[in-house]
Parts: sequence; C-alpha cells; structure tokens
Amino acid sequence: MPENRKYIEQSEKLVKRYENDRQHYFKLEEFIAIADYYALNNNYKNALEVNNTAEIFYPSSFELKTIKADLYIKNNEFEKAEKIIKDIEYNSDVITDVYILRGEICLKKRQYKSAEKLFDKAIELSDEKDFAIELICDFLVTMHQLQLAKKYLELAQKTIKNINPDLLYWLAKCYETEAEYGKAAKTLESMTEITPFDEYLWDELGDTYMLITEYEKAIKAFDFRLAVSDKDAQDTLINKAECLSIIGENDSAKKLYNKILDSEKENIDAMYGIAKCYEHEKLYDAAEKLYLNIIEKDKKYIEAYYGLALIYSEKNEFKTAEKFLRKAALGDKDILIEMSKLLLKQDKIEEAQQTIENFINDYQCTSDCNTWLIYAEIISKTDIEKAIEILEKKYTEIFYSLAEICYHLAYYHFKNNNIPQCLIYLERGLELDDKMIKPFFELCPEAKLNEQIMNVYLSFITRK
Repeated sequence: MPENRKYIEQSEKLVKRYENDRQHYFKLEEFIAIADYYALNNNYKNALEVNNTAEIFYPSSFELKTIKADLYIKNNEFEKAEKIIKDIEYNSDVITDVYILRGEICLKKRQYKSAEKLFDKAIELSDEKDFAIELICDFLVTMHQLQLAKKYLELAQKTIKNINPDLLYWLAKCYETEAEYGKAAKTLESMTEITPFDEYLWDELGDTYMLITEYEKAIKAFDFRLAVSDKDAQDTLINKAECLSIIGENDSAKKLYNKILDSEKENIDAMYGIAKCYEHEKLYDAAEKLYLNIIEKDKKYIEAYYGLALIYSEKNEFKTAEKFLRKAALGDKDILIEMSKLLLKQDKIEEAQQTIENFINDYQCTSDCNTWLIYAEIISKTDIEKAIEILEKKYTEIFYSLAEICYHLAYYHFKNNNIPQCLIYLERGLELDDKMIKPFFELCPEAKLNEQIMNVYLSFITRK
C-alpha cells in the first residue's frame, strides 16, 4: 500500500539519522518509527535498544511499554513481556493492548482458543476497532495464522464504515494464499474505489484476474495501471501480452513483447512470450528455435524446457519430449512432488525418496506442510519412527496447517501401536480444526473400532 511504502521510506531516513548521531533528539513518534523499522527486519535487539532510549525521554509513555512487551513476545521472551503487562494491566488507556499482548503470548504457546478469546475481548473493548483489528492481524499474518486473520479481516469489512485499505489488502492476500481468488479479486476491486491511483494495486488486481482466467478483465486492469503510471511497467506489459496471447490476439501480444525488446534486447521473459505466441499459432519450428535460444542464454529457464517438451510431444518425438520434461522437473518443486507421489503409488519407494530429497531442504520447502507430509508418507513405508520424528519437528516449525500435521502424527502413532501419543495429537487436531478429522479416518478406518479414540472424538463433538 502507498501509505506503508511512504512510512517505511520515512522510517529509513530516521534510522540513518539515528545510526549517524544517537545523541540527536527524536520525537516520540519518530522513536517508534525507528523501532518499527528494526522490528520489521526482525532486528529485535536494535528495536529494544531504541525503545529503551525513548523511555529515557518519555518515561510515562504507556505506548512505549506496550511496544516493548510486543517486542519481547516476538523474540519469545514471554516472562519479560508478562512482567511489563502486569505493570500496565490496570491502566484503562491500554486495556485493549493488554488483551492483544496476552493473546499474542497464547498464540505463540499454541493455545489457540485462548488467544482467539483474548483477541475477541480486545476488539469488544476497543474504541478504535479498526486499529485493534489491524494490530491483531499484523501479528497473525506475521505468524502465518491466516485462517484466524481472515476471520477478523472479514469482520472489519462488514462492520467498519471507513475501513483502512491496509486491512482490505491483507484480506485479499489471505484469500490468495487459500486459493480463493474470486474473493481476492472482489476485495481488490473494492480497494480500487478507495485508492484508484495506486498502480501496484491495479497490477495485483490484474494478476488475480489471470488466476481466475478472467483475461479480458486482467487486460483492463493492466491498462488502468499503465494509465496511472507507465514507469517500471515491464512486468505489467509482459502480463498484458500473455493475456492477449491466451485469448488469441497473438499479433498484439508480439507487438508488446517486441516493445520491451526494443528497450531491453536480452529480456528473456519477452523472448519466451513470443515463443509461446508461435506455439499458440502452431508455428512449432519458430517456437522451437526461440526456446533453444532461451536455454542457451539461461540454462535455468524452466518454462523453455516445458515448451520444448510440448513441441516435441506434438511432433511425436516422445523420447526427446521426456528428456526436456525431466530437465524441467529438476527445477520445479511441484513437478518433483507429483513425480514422488507417482513413484510412491508404484511402490518405487527408494526412487520416490531420492526424488523428494533432491529439494526437500530448499528454503522454499521449509514451511511447506504438504511437501513434508508427502515426505513423511514415503519415509513411513520403511521407517515409521523416522516419519514421526520428521513431522514432530515440523510441528514446532510450521505455523499453519498444524491440524493436518496433528492428524498425520495421530495416524502414524496409531500404526506404531502408541495409542497414548495418538490420542494426544488427535485431541490437538480436533482443537485446531475438527472438520479435518475425515482424512484421519480415511487413512486408518480401523481407528473407528478403537474405543479410546472414539471416546476422545465423541467427547469433543458433544462439548462442541
């Protein structure tokens, strides 16, 4: 959002002044902006140092105290945070902040129901509900708790008359993360009515329309973006050209791609776009030549390998097509996951394990729950204890899809004849998302015959 970008730019300037001359006098809001900047970059040590300096000049500021408690929470120093909260909890000016801070602690301790109740109370007591929701959602989004964030953001959209555009933006991002692209598009549309001259917003809307295959609408959104500003618009032009090509306007698309190449001769994305146009026009020889040229310039350009695989498949040169598809798969996590699953279905366990282990530790997979569930499934075929160990470690590292991890751990413990541990993870899964228990019973239908398991399940449903 423009306001956020402007705030960050101003904060950067203040940080430079602070680092060059720490004796310089700063206003309270300037100290807060500097601390915010460090916190945004996960530099909590410097953020706390700034906050402590600010308290020397503004010792009676409750705002600084709540910020310090929040920094301690983000740095997992809960005892220090609790001490500050106890000092300020009876001050009516910060009662909303106190509930939010305690909710943050509960969330970090995985006490989700308690956290939700505290956040609900904070909003109920707040005179500035949009600000309270913004604080809560800022924390939830940071912690990847998007389901809960979505609840409060949807509440804000329904109840707050002049809603902060930042909240709408976060709601759109939550929808996008959960693949609810239609809802994301509608939310972004409402934002364009509030901030019609934000070129980045029009880009976001165009991208979202592309995800729901509304290509004509995407083209209009990209045209609005270019009308607001044609500066740094190469990605916009490429996306617009791609939409034109998809709807059959290949000549118009090639004109846009060539416009980019006129100013940047080695723009590989534009070259790839032209090759796709040739492919759509069934001019396979021209497309093949350009794809090979792209690979010569950039051997990691995966999409060109895909293109060649499709072309050789069309030419019935299947061995060559397979060769390029395998090269494409080497750099595409999603393809490798599908390949691992296919090998698993064929009981090629060792090959499936080797395939997934080629990329499982990449930074992109660190918090990808689905990838680790598949990896654990493969490992469980030969070593169920190791599969449990893998998922128990991920349970402490991943902040979303925890219910899925719990149900899979319950399943593996059940298969390992460890019913007490199975019950522990089953209860945790039910607390997080009871609707997701169906896959657990699909994995091990025999669990329905276990009296202890059914007692836990039926007891929870009755309480609910």
